[in-house]
Amino acid sequence: MKLPLKLAVAGAVLATGMTTTAVVVPEAAAATPYYGAIAISQRTGRAAVVVNYHDGASAQRAAARKCGAGDCRWVVRMYKNCGAAAQNPRTRRWGWAYAPTLNGAKARARNAAGGGRSIVWGCTIRPN
Repeated sequence: MKLPLKLAVAGAVLATGMTTTAVVVPEAAAATPYYGAIAISQRTGRAAVVVNYHDGASAQRAAARKCGAGDCRWVVRMYKNCGAAAQNPRTRRWGWAYAPTLNGAKARARNAAGGGRSIVWGCTIRPN
């Protein structure tokens, strides 16, 4: 039994189209930037926050670079949430934290510092 050439070509095109569509959707989902990080320099008091990176390692490196001091190190990595760093001015003690809300992250960071004030904070985007 022979299939007409047009029917065979149409079937091959349809199968190829279905394969291509299935590959595109996961790539779009993987590209969503949900990561952030906070870096601090305990020696200089400098601090930086970055948000909406595609992976945690990139966010950590960017925060350390943005902080700008030679001893800047990342202390908080965020994923679909908020982070903050605080310092107690009397003791110079640092505290940092992450939480689902910005107010929660700030409060936890201040508590970890033994009081004081929030120095940097930020939130990554969240999916719908």
